[in-house]
Amino acid sequence: MTVKADPGGFPQRRMAEVPSVSVAQMREIQRIAQEDFGFDILQITEGAGRSIAGLALSMLGGRGRGQRVIVLAGGGNKGGAGLCAVRHLVNWSVDARPVFGELETEMTFTTRRQIATLREAGVVEREQQMSEIDLEDELARADLVIDALVGYGREGPPFGLAAALTDLAVVSRRPILAVDMPTGVNATTGEVHTPAIRAATTLILDLPKEGILAPRCRACTGELYLADLGIPRAIHERMGISTRGLFDEGPIVRLRR
Repeated sequence: MTVKADPGGFPQRRMAEVPSVSVAQMREIQRIAQEDFGFDILQITEGAGRSIAGLALSMLGGRGRGQRVIVLAGGGNKGGAGLCAVRHLVNWSVDARPVFGELETEMTFTTRRQIATLREAGVVEREQQMSEIDLEDELARADLVIDALVGYGREGPPFGLAAALTDLAVVSRRPILAVDMPTGVNATTGEVHTPAIRAATTLILDLPKEGILAPRCRACTGELYLADLGIPRAIHERMGISTRGLFDEGPIVRLRR
């Protein structure tokens, strides 16, 4: 099937009108949300996961018909959001399958919680193992790949299993929806490392990180969308950031360069 990098139907904003944040500011927003507002990481992950699944469904034509989606999920909270998206996509009749980019024992609590839910639902096998040949075949038959491998805090290139999965995803030449920042792209500078995901579309979470504005990474980010995670607007305002009106027409907006 044809996957649309820009599926249309979403409200639009000019990138110049949308505030961007540094990595340090994004960390502070999350800290305030959790420590001062009681808005915990599971809530943030759930909001992100549903937004990822919603945009993915739109890219697939707006209706689940058994389309095949592979979600590359790292061990951090970004991976947890990707796994949350798997649950929603399966509920919507999409054949969504996760592939782990880190040993389960080394994943965050949030990500392991998502795995436990998927395991109980029969989406993840008790022993999640796949050979490189099997994974190449899965990727080759995927309608869409979701990159949820490495979070915005990684400054250098991906390594280990995450790097291997990044290489395989690039070689597969399947359409990729990147979460927040494509794996291998520096969220501060926009520097493109090797390997790096070349996404058809990137769904930015909460606010754009400064690096995604850099012209040097445009070939890796593709079309840009922005998702509201439900973080209270008062938190942004405390940081001196105005998001008023940004999501007045819905929780996902398309960003025009």
